[in-house]
Amino acid sequence: MVQHLAVDEAQAFEYDVQLTCEPDASLRERYPHMTMRCTEAQTALRRRVESPEELSALLVEIGAVGLTLTDVHRVASGGPGVYEVRVVGELGGPLLRYLKCAHYSVQRQTLVRLTLAAGELHRFLQACADSGARLERVRRVGAPVLAGSR
Repeated sequence: MVQHLAVDEAQAFEYDVQLTCEPDASLRERYPHMTMRCTEAQTALRRRVESPEELSALLVEIGAVGLTLTDVHRVASGGPGVYEVRVVGELGGPLLRYLKCAHYSVQRQTLVRLTLAAGELHRFLQACADSGARLERVRRVGAPVLAGSR
């Protein structure tokens, strides 16, 4: 049986929000405490790995050709053992063939970090969507923020 826990709508959490473009000026004024940084275009590489040693070998291979790693995670929908590795830049055909990975391009994104009450998150995300910024990912990070520490 799954137990659902209620979230206090006033409880504050820190969130990372990935957007397709920078929030507009009105959104930055409404949420002045948010921090932003932009990422470069990236290439996402996917490969099935059967063991930790195979994942390690893939990471060594990527480093050996001089690529800058930005993210590594297991792909839940890809089946057991499918990992996605993201690297800076858009890779060309010869390098992609050498790495023998399924791949796709990831466009430049804006990463926003801010602390919001649980009930305020929906309003922030709606304001982002209304401003034309497509949401790529929202993730709660860290423990709840104590009242008065924002």
